[in-house]
Amino acid sequence: MTHPVHRPSRGDLVAIVAALAVSIGMLLTDPEVVAGRPLPGIVIAVVAAGLLVFAGRFGRATVVMIGVLDVVTLALTSSPVALRPLLAVALFLLVCRSDDRSRVWFGSIVAIVVAGFGAQVDSEPFWFEWVADSAVLLFPIAAADARRSNLRRRADAVERQVAERLQAERLRIAYDLHDVVAHSLSAITVQSGIAAHVFERDPTAAHSALVEINDTGRRSLDELRSLLGILRSDESVPLRPVSADTPISDVVAAAGHPQGVEVVEDGHYPANVAESTVVTVHRIVRECLVNVARHAGDVPAIVRLRHAEDGVHVTVSNDAPASARAAAPSTGIGLVAIRERAELLGGTVHAGPSDDGGFTVRAFVPYQLPSGGQA
Repeated sequence: MTHPVHRPSRGDLVAIVAALAVSIGMLLTDPEVVAGRPLPGIVIAVVAAGLLVFAGRFGRATVVMIGVLDVVTLALTSSPVALRPLLAVALFLLVCRSDDRSRVWFGSIVAIVVAGFGAQVDSEPFWFEWVADSAVLLFPIAAADARRSNLRRRADAVERQVAERLQAERLRIAYDLHDVVAHSLSAITVQSGIAAHVFERDPTAAHSALVEINDTGRRSLDELRSLLGILRSDESVPLRPVSADTPISDVVAAAGHPQGVEVVEDGHYPANVAESTVVTVHRIVRECLVNVARHAGDVPAIVRLRHAEDGVHVTVSNDAPASARAAAPSTGIGLVAIRERAELLGGTVHAGPSDDGGFTVRAFVPYQLPSGGQA
């Protein structure tokens, strides 16, 4: 988890300014500072702060330069603080901006060496002063390493959550696939039984049954091609059927949204639309409503389905949360599942905040027809 930084963030600037203020304040007020030397020390401190702002991306070289300036300022002014606050910020940023473990060792060596030079200048016992200064300069390194490790653990947790949600979505698609296959095989079994029964007595009826078997088989193959691309096998998961005949109003009710959801459907599906299209629309609507309840709370929502010539346009929008506490932080995993659903059938998804403070998801799902094409 490397974080390339070309310019300091607002937090970095605040830390640099605060460190510069502490150094300047000590140079102006500390009685141990050599008379007439505060001004050169302040100039050096400003130069060191400028290095952190404009050359901080160079990392190790910047830390070394600030360490040298700290020793020079300490020798010139005899200030017990000198540029230590700025050096502490430089060490923190050096370690925090990269996962490279060598930066921890490099920063520690710089801290110990600079503390050693400072202990020689100070009037206190050398070993005591060296250990004390080293501990002070090693603290920001330890803090940066702990912060970086915490960020890495959080990022890994989010990645695992994303992977689990995507795997769950793939398993739901597997359930849909099972339903498609079971329905098609049932139809084929019935029609083949009819064909076998009337083959000699009624060739016309047998021919019609065989044509129906052919159409059903071709339709099933089209559905399989559209679903198999995203599946991962997991034979330990029990299969359950998902009906494509479920009305959209039932899908909305099953989502369990606490507020009433307005459903507007303009048009209808073609007579021979594939079940994968209908089930995909149902899954997108349900996931959207679950996300509304999770991230916006108890707010009204509207589900709109508009059937066009080549597919169905799905829009799910919700009002703004009633309060800031109602909105839960989002990882974007739900949107990933919705987009994966739509793109599996060649569709698209666009999502984002609306002007009134709410959120809107717009998806387009093409019709899948028995020939493998679209309407």
